[in-house]
Amino acid sequence: MSIGQKARVGQNRTPSGRGMAPSATKPEGLVSHYSLSSFLVVFGLGLGIGVAVGCVLAGPTPPHPSLGQRAEQAAGNFGRQMLGAVSGVLPESLAKHIA
Repeated sequence: MSIGQKARVGQNRTPSGRGMAPSATKPEGLVSHYSLSSFLVVFGLGLGIGVAVGCVLAGPTPPHPSLGQRAEQAAGNFGRQMLGAVSGVLPESLAKHIA
């Protein structure tokens, strides 16, 4: 083995001393060699950036009403619906007394 051959053999070695495939030294080779991992990394980055942009565009959310406030609103709506239904059934002379 000549000196030129030894230099070429050592070119494809990582700092830890292990050899790498020649196609894995280029970005295209890495992507083709680790296709699933590359896809998952790019998908995760896209998802993260999309969520971040969505949060920025949405702005701050208004505070949600408490359970008591929601129950009070539901009771008020139900009462109005019941009065509307009863006033629709009653004769006109009695319906005018219901607010």
